[in-house]
Parts: sequence; structure tokens; C-alpha cells
Amino acid sequence: MSAFNDKILEARANKFRVDCGIDHDAAIDLFKLLESLNVITAFLPMGENFSGMALKTATEKFMLVNSNQQVGRQNFTIGHELYHLFIQEGFTFEISKKGFFNKKEREEYNADVFSSCFLMPEAGIIQLIPEEELAWGGKISLATIIKLEQYFGVSRRALLWRLDKVGLIKFGDYEAYLSGVKKSATEHGYTTVLYTATNTERVIGDYGVLTKALFDNERISETHYHNLMKDIFVDTDNIEEDEQEE
Repeated sequence: MSAFNDKILEARANKFRVDCGIDHDAAIDLFKLLESLNVITAFLPMGENFSGMALKTATEKFMLVNSNQQVGRQNFTIGHELYHLFIQEGFTFEISKKGFFNKKEREEYNADVFSSCFLMPEAGIIQLIPEEELAWGGKISLATIIKLEQYFGVSRRALLWRLDKVGLIKFGDYEAYLSGVKKSATEHGYTTVLYTATNTERVIGDYGVLTKALFDNERISETHYHNLMKDIFVDTDNIEEDEQEE
């Protein structure tokens, strides 16, 4: 078990951003990041209480994300699993259940704190808040909260928790904002994509490339190749021929 406190986790998150070439205050394109880190990632609609899974071997890193959850939650799960794959010491396998910041499961708590800091750096948060709302006696408005969650691609609950942790709000004073989230976003001119489940089947990474290479080099049979490709929703038995490109 990693003996990290919240400050160490934030420092690790900031260092990981630097290592990944991400600006200290920028939002993250998580799909491109997963590709650049060579993390084979599958998005599948799963049960309600399941958020994600991570698996690490000597040569590969794998992540599963529940696409039956809202996009903001999916993004948080990605950050959570990145902790397990790249920060946690001696990690091999983990299943993440639905929930936030459960201190009874230390590494799960660590992963949640890391994800929060990684996705929502304090410098980026402060940059987006109007000065009058940061001033003594000021209050962060609902409009600013929506802008922040849309910019960083996180759920309302995750954002409010982060704002509380950096000392900008008291979570209890803003709990009312957890109701009517889609309605408030629409009223402020935003789409509700962030707050909606995708329920899609998608794979990021070189799983298909590796599988085809194994088949081409006669390391696996044709039947095994077709079955492995079906695992990533590709039916290689029924591929349509392309028309000749002009």
C-alpha cells in the first residue's frame, strides 16, 4: 500500500502531467493521452455499480471503463485507473466500484484523489474563476461551476469536491447544485453530453495491431485471430471490400 497523503498525491499528479507533456493548467484530451501512453482501453456498457478496471503486466497496460455511466464519471474513472497503472507501487490488478473517496479502501481513495488533482489542477481552476468571486466575501457562482466542469470534463460532484479541497468552497454550502444538473447546464447554454452515459463499445490502443501481427507471424490460428478481434467488436469474418479510391 502506498503511503501517500493528499499533498503527495497532488504533487504526483502534477508531475505526471509534466511527464505527459500537459500544461499545468490545461484540460486533458484523455483519448489521445491513453493512446500516447499505450494503454489498451475498452469502453463497455456494464452494471450500475461497476466503474472500471485496470490490469498491468510486464509488457502491457489495460483499462476497462463503464460506458453506462455519465461521460464526466467515465473521465474520472480514467484518471483513477491511471493512478493504479502508473503511480501505485507493485500494482497488477484492480476493479473499481461506483463511489467517491472511500477512505476505508486506501488505494481506491488514493486513486480518487490523484484523479481529482490530475484532471482539475488548482492553477487551471483559479485561472477560470472571476477575480470578484475569488475575493474576500465573494462566492463562486453556478455559472462558474458549470464552466469549470465543462472545461475539465468532470461531474458536478467531482468538481465540488475538488473546489472544497483547494479551499475555494465548503462542499455542504453547494450541495443544492447537485440537483438539476442537466437543466442548469442547458440554461447556461451548454450541451448535456458531459452528464449523459454513452453506452458505446469502443477500444483505444494497439490491441488490433498486436493481434494482426500475431496472426501474420503465424503465432495464432485464423480462428483465434477472428475470436480475439470480436472481443474488440470487430467482425473480421464479414469485412466489406472498399471501392477503389480515386
